[in-house]
Amino acid sequence: MNAFDDDDELMAQLSRLAGELDAVPEHVMAAARAAILTRDLDSELAELVADSSATEAELEFELVRGGAVDVDRLLSFDSGELQVELEVVRDGDELTLIGQVIGTAPVDCSLEYGDSRRVALPTDELGRFLVDGLSGGPLRVRCRSATGASVATAWVMV
Repeated sequence: MNAFDDDDELMAQLSRLAGELDAVPEHVMAAARAAILTRDLDSELAELVADSSATEAELEFELVRGGAVDVDRLLSFDSGELQVELEVVRDGDELTLIGQVIGTAPVDCSLEYGDSRRVALPTDELGRFLVDGLSGGPLRVRCRSATGASVATAWVMV
């Protein structure tokens, strides 16, 4: 065993002891979580104004005897400045997201998951995008317009 091994072992023990004897107080952890959750208060919230999932449930109920039918989910969000239209297409465990940002031209759009993952949504000149191979879960779309306005849709579970 060389001197470096002793140092590594000593540092590991000191780190463990510091974590046990001088742990970060829960109120500090709560404040840190709150700071992260409120890091973008300037974003305007685009409210969910239409969701086809209610009609999908009724349709699936009617088609029980005919076998399973995957029906796309249509979502519409409106913030006043920007509207976001989404179509979620399920193919097994993977999702395809087809959408359009309507209103001020979007400069930067991304899909955000509840676990902080982000997927870029490259838009064309009409604000349209298509991304496939996505996983389900809580997600939202965040866009920044050419004027600098930031808009985030409400969270939805897909």
